[in-house]
Amino acid sequence: MSLYPKVEEQVLANLPKGPYSNIYYVDPANGDDDNDGLRRQKPLLTIPAAYAKCVSGQHDVVALISGTSGSTLTEPLVWSKSYTHLIGLCAPVRTAQRARIFAASDLDDAEFITISGTGCIFKNIYIFHGPDEATGLGNVKVTGGRCYFENVHFAGGGHASNAVDGCYSLGLYGGDGEHLFKNCTFGLTSMGAATGVRCVALLGGYTPRVVFEDCTFALHATSAGAMIVEDDSAGGSIIEYMLFKDCLFFNESDQAIDTAFEIDTVNTARQHFLLLNCWRNSGIDDWEDQAKGCVWVGGSPDMGTGTSQGDMVVATVA
Repeated sequence: MSLYPKVEEQVLANLPKGPYSNIYYVDPANGDDDNDGLRRQKPLLTIPAAYAKCVSGQHDVVALISGTSGSTLTEPLVWSKSYTHLIGLCAPVRTAQRARIFAASDLDDAEFITISGTGCIFKNIYIFHGPDEATGLGNVKVTGGRCYFENVHFAGGGHASNAVDGCYSLGLYGGDGEHLFKNCTFGLTSMGAATGVRCVALLGGYTPRVVFEDCTFALHATSAGAMIVEDDSAGGSIIEYMLFKDCLFFNESDQAIDTAFEIDTVNTARQHFLLLNCWRNSGIDDWEDQAKGCVWVGGSPDMGTGTSQGDMVVATVA
């Protein structure tokens, strides 16, 4: 079967393909895991069933068909097959896409989805992690290398029970790094974020040269100790650089947070967080604790502390 059926050609454009590539369709409303999944008319019901059919290194695609219901996973998903892609067939909006993946309400594992494969592509997907379990803290953890994410909403901390200290929407750990996140959203404004809730957590290991382009980082803080990005590695993350370009940092709350970045600097000559043309609103008091000196901001309008909301100040060093 061609990797590009005409109906999906626009959505699946520019995906790599090989001589044995297949598309496996998943329809959470009309599918059946006894189907082969190779036709839209005979889709599979679940993502794990489609993923099980994929072959690592073959550029197979799992295509999640959007609709009024999402795909609920009752167990954690480990995406370990390299060059295997997950694409949502839905309107390519930036937030709360209708090609949806939900965690079951009783899922109490530390990580919901782990991506350990290399060279994988994820597009037009909403990943919501809101179990009624205090141990279900991690939404998506990426440990592989050179993956591409476009129009993916990483929505962690979706329940009062798991929007607590240690929660994150995206966790980066080790691997070869060099990921690109484009037009993605991290976090939720529909649930209060307590102290220690992060949109992005650096969980340890060496994750270099990661780029966030035209992304939104958003939360609704109930504590000044919530944050956008935290180095949670106890000094283990020497990342070279992490670039944020044309990104929005937003706290929708009456409770301002202290800093957007909470970083444990190891080596300021090698560890840089570079913000180019980024914005923060008045719900974020500062980019970073200035004593750390590893977050650099250029050409970035600032609506934070010391200004009235709407005033613009160009910062140099946070």
